[in-house]
Amino acid sequence: MSESGSKKSMPTEGKQDITQLLEVRRKIKARTPRFRRFESWRYVRIHDNWRKPKGVDNHMRLSVKGWPHLVKIGYRVPKKVRYLHPSGLRDVLVHNMSELEMLSPSKDAARFATGVGKRKRIELAKRAKELGIKVLNGKNLLTSAKPEPDKKSS
Repeated sequence: MSESGSKKSMPTEGKQDITQLLEVRRKIKARTPRFRRFESWRYVRIHDNWRKPKGVDNHMRLSVKGWPHLVKIGYRVPKKVRYLHPSGLRDVLVHNMSELEMLSPSKDAARFATGVGKRKRIELAKRAKELGIKVLNGKNLLTSAKPEPDKKSS
């Protein structure tokens, strides 16, 4: 056997770029229905959160025409881009400076936790800019920071 014949070629999905996979994910999500719990639209006491219908005669479970679709594995997105932000970065929740400094600018994007106050958010945003880390929910943090007063000598 020759060496070239014994080696298996890489699967086509492995060769695809992350941006292509993100585009595939966007298309899949565009045609994925909104999964709602059976008859949650009918009764106030039943919430929208998905629960699999298990009744013997349940129309939704039986996939009867005119009833909402069930959650099925065919609606999944490619594994490489699952749980990623649309930018292609991992969405990481940050509570403090040490968590921010552990992130990789090429792979991770920071999302500040809701418990972080305005002053710390501004400090974290400044540090993230220095490190080159993208902040997902830091809109206007650096522009709204108060400028330091200039001391004029008279």
